[in-house]
Amino acid sequence: MLKELLRLTQKTCLYFEVNTETIIPTIFHELVHIRSRRFPHFLDRKWDHERFISEDVKKKQEEDIKNRVDGCRRDPLDEQEAPFALCFTTRRMLSEAKIVKNARIVVVGASDTSISFVEALLSISYLHFTSIVLVAPGGLPNNHFMDKKENLKAYSTSYTREELKKLMLESRVRVINARMVDIDRSDKNIVLHDDTVIPYDTLILGMGIQDKTLNSLNYASRGIATPGLLNRADQILSIDDPHLYQHLRVGGTLINILTDKKRVKNCVIYGRTLHTYCCI
Repeated sequence: MLKELLRLTQKTCLYFEVNTETIIPTIFHELVHIRSRRFPHFLDRKWDHERFISEDVKKKQEEDIKNRVDGCRRDPLDEQEAPFALCFTTRRMLSEAKIVKNARIVVVGASDTSISFVEALLSISYLHFTSIVLVAPGGLPNNHFMDKKENLKAYSTSYTREELKKLMLESRVRVINARMVDIDRSDKNIVLHDDTVIPYDTLILGMGIQDKTLNSLNYASRGIATPGLLNRADQILSIDDPHLYQHLRVGGTLINILTDKKRVKNCVIYGRTLHTYCCI
């Protein structure tokens, strides 16, 4: 159908923009996701320099606005990040059938390495992976907060929250909010904290670096350690707790205790990492 659509419209390439409220179509696996590229600066505004726009370009823009062409009101010289993810396909790519890979690939951890590995697999235009599972306690990091001002940690140097949203991993792979507790190499499966067994053909371990200060003191944060092995305290949290944003949500118990003006409570933050300053 897509090939005939391109033939009848005399087009060679088809682009598809995916915004936050876009419904993913059934033909999405036929498209190739374009990796996002950053501008070489950290400004949220345009560069302050002169621009030259020819008369032909201005005339073309006026004609597009008059004809109501899609995206006609966008600035072609815009230097801000696009708010949407972009996918495309061509007539030639549609003529070449994708090789379907049914191997069960399980990736443990939502670190930059794991996300980059999954992105690399999904970026191969001639392969279609049907079974990629990402196991990460707390799920994907971009789902923990709505605004970047609500982030309690330092941003990743590899992926910003906007870039993670544009990857759309929730729609392309299976994401499991769980923690791996054991690996059965003989039967080729992993065991989660709720005794769920997930089989695999290829297992990728990409866990990130976690704080072990509480473990050395025989204490456990709320959402990390296995019950019974370490002591627990309601007010002790680790910066790597997968439920950190839930514990410190606005209107939650801990935040209400810290913001109670009648009964003043203290909050102690230990460490000198970048996460520490962001949390403060």
